Amino acid sequence: MFKAIQTSVSGLIASSVRFNAASSNIINAQVKSTPKGSTSSSGAFNPAYNPQQVKQSTTASGGVRANVVQVSPSSLTLFDPTSPLANAQGNVDIPNISLPAEISELTRASQSYKANATVLKNLDETFKTLLKI
Repeated sequence: MFKAIQTSVSGLIASSVRFNAASSNIINAQVKSTPKGSTSSSGAFNPAYNPQQVKQSTTASGGVRANVVQVSPSSLTLFDPTSPLANAQGNVDIPNISLPAEISELTRASQSYKANATVLKNLDETFKTLLKI
């Protein structure tokens, strides 16, 4: 029973990591930066946001581990000569983020969290029943 608890808790933690990464990507999806290796024409500086992706793997104990890695390529170049961050060619970088994919990831992480929380609740009820016997 304790292994089931450990597995569900690892699932809760992994779901939280996935939810946080997707939320951070959505919030920073429109952050513009000067393309790498160049300077903006106005001298303005905005550090690039590096989108995150979560890779999950199973552990020897039966749970899961969530590792945050950077998306590659981390940015896409757009033509926006009106931006103060544009380089001499009028280009800016934006994070390589797909909003529909990130919203889908939020939904999956939320459902996974709910499922693991339900398993923990059922284990708790089962454990209480066993103690009464």
